[in-house]
Amino acid sequence: MQGSRFAFGPFVLDSGAGTLLRNDVPVAVGYRGLKLLAALVGRPGEILEKAELMDAAWPGTAVEEGNLTVQIALLRKLLGPAADGGEWIATVPRVGYRFTGAVEQLGAKRKPLP
Repeated sequence: MQGSRFAFGPFVLDSGAGTLLRNDVPVAVGYRGLKLLAALVGRPGEILEKAELMDAAWPGTAVEEGNLTVQIALLRKLLGPAADGGEWIATVPRVGYRFTGAVEQLGAKRKPLP
């Protein structure tokens, strides 16, 4: 997923650049949050198990499940409600999380003209 760009709602996630934009305005998201969001957005509608998400954000590191819960809560707060009033990230009890929004994969970012 290196270098992938995804659009959903008013957001554009550029995992290669490590940026999240809302209506072309940067949104302050931490490194772990970006890694989690990239994993979820990269597989919309699929259930990602907690262990898989923890490995995406904390590769090779043993972390408590509470860390994942906190990061997901921060992402939900930053993203706000989806257009339908629901959440972008759904909890699948005792299993993991699922990205519920419609996602469009974008091409490589265009370089600005001189």
